[in-house]
Amino acid sequence: MRKTKNYMVQTLFAILLSLTFLPTPAAAGATPASKYPVGRVSDLFTLRENAVDPIEYLNQGWSDEIRQKFYFTSQGSYLFPYSWFRALELADDTALFAAPQNLAKYGWIFSKPGALNPDDLPIGFAIEKAEMPGAGKWLGITCAACHTANVKYRNVLIRVDGAPTMADFGLFLDELSRTMLANHPAVNLVKFKRFATRVIGAGATEAQITNLKNLYLAYSVRFSGRAWMRTPPTHAGPGRVDALTQITNSLAVFDLGVPDNLHPPAAPTSYPFLWLTPRLDWVQWNPIAGNPIARNAGEVLGVFGEVNLGQDPAAKYTSSIDFRNLHVLEEWVAVLKPPKWPEQHLPAIVEAKWKAGKTLFDKNCRACHNMPPFDLTKKEDNIAGKQFIKIKRVPQEVIGTDPLYVQGILGRFVNTDQLAPDFGGAPIVPALQFFTSTVGRAVERGFKDMNLTPAEVLAYSGYRFYPKVSPADPNEKLRPYTPPSLSDLKGGPLLGIWATGPFLHNGSVPNLYQLLSAPEQRDKVFWVGDNELDVDNLGFTSIEKPGLFRFDTNVPGNRNSGHAYPTQPYTHDEKMSVIEYLKDPERF
Repeated sequence: MRKTKNYMVQTLFAILLSLTFLPTPAAAGATPASKYPVGRVSDLFTLRENAVDPIEYLNQGWSDEIRQKFYFTSQGSYLFPYSWFRALELADDTALFAAPQNLAKYGWIFSKPGALNPDDLPIGFAIEKAEMPGAGKWLGITCAACHTANVKYRNVLIRVDGAPTMADFGLFLDELSRTMLANHPAVNLVKFKRFATRVIGAGATEAQITNLKNLYLAYSVRFSGRAWMRTPPTHAGPGRVDALTQITNSLAVFDLGVPDNLHPPAAPTSYPFLWLTPRLDWVQWNPIAGNPIARNAGEVLGVFGEVNLGQDPAAKYTSSIDFRNLHVLEEWVAVLKPPKWPEQHLPAIVEAKWKAGKTLFDKNCRACHNMPPFDLTKKEDNIAGKQFIKIKRVPQEVIGTDPLYVQGILGRFVNTDQLAPDFGGAPIVPALQFFTSTVGRAVERGFKDMNLTPAEVLAYSGYRFYPKVSPADPNEKLRPYTPPSLSDLKGGPLLGIWATGPFLHNGSVPNLYQLLSAPEQRDKVFWVGDNELDVDNLGFTSIEKPGLFRFDTNVPGNRNSGHAYPTQPYTHDEKMSVIEYLKDPERF
């Protein structure tokens, strides 16, 4: 019964996707000639296609070795069979979808090829350890894909590790789905045969091609559904994704197999920056995550990781998540420093203006945005005496920003289906409860299967536990940190903020000058996707250019209201002074 149910779910998604992504005329017949020959995939990527400007790296505490490992260490994401990904043709051409110049158009950025990246993949695209039966290694996406950026000033290209990317994940998934459909044997058999030749080789037999065709048919249903339920009704644009909704969809719809649980990802948020993350007491835009292994496990599930939710009782809560690699990645992030304002490439900071800005910031902003010297939690509140940087919780209705994100968290519920016994028999539970419980149980199962010691469990969990009430009682369980409110938004440190625009949780304000202005004075429409720094207003240039995304703040979820601080509005000169300070709060 369960297999039938899952098949019906996947088939429903495939039908919906096929109605949305109809093949183009070019896909139905002959395709234009390409400079790429038909041959083994390994023969097609011998030359780097996307020559870029020389990149300047900042001193953020990483060696080049750690940087490369962070970029390409796998996490347990099953995005697409790797050999297939590299063999797909574009929908309207015989050129390859995976060609670097095509992937670059989605905003993905590249690093130098190396042992971990032999085929010149974008940063954050990793070859997984696991294989899809009959298709070879999986290609996965890691946190580096969405948390690595290039910023530009005049003719200088600067790498900022841990900064939010300007990549358009939604557009990438959309077009990968279209590409898979265009190469489908039922849509274009000529394309599919070229695809088969690249995957299998020029000497492929009919039996091999038939076997590949059957695998392709089965996987196209699976991938189309998984991609479709991550597709927002309104395009989010570069640098944004409704991660919490997508992860819950992955768990409650695909892994659980309940189509009624589908919820549109309609409240996209900007990718946060990574530096300082392991040191904060709470993270996420609504501060609900403290435990780093659970936070990162959820991230894996959002980028095509999988967890068994009861279809096989013996494997219940097993998952594709690579917990050991996640722990190592978190250790690397722990030493990542905020990016200093690079005065060797950008205009020098004016000390007098900086000091005036610091005075204004300390008076009007520091109460919500903890800055050095940081206000820390108490040692006695932690099981290992650890201290964390305090963040400020501000109720959404107080800060007045777009409410759709918080409303989506509070207003969503999940049918627990066969997992009801794990929720005390409740057939319906709040989505956030379902999310935290299933991810938590997947983490517990992973720890159990790895035979971690209690000390290792604490380390993997970032020591996010309160002390025992009775230290002498060995049976008393540790008490994990639990968030006090689900309707709050996070105010945190702003080190390195110069490289992280646009601003507010939904990326609805293009620069800090406008954020320091009254909401009615902010642009209602601007353009996103340019990585050219606006060093005066502190953000990125946001004028209309080919290839950029038009951000309309009138769209629900995109509102640029709220954060009307300070209550006594700044003058122009005061705004410029605060901006000068925020370029590098530790400069003087």
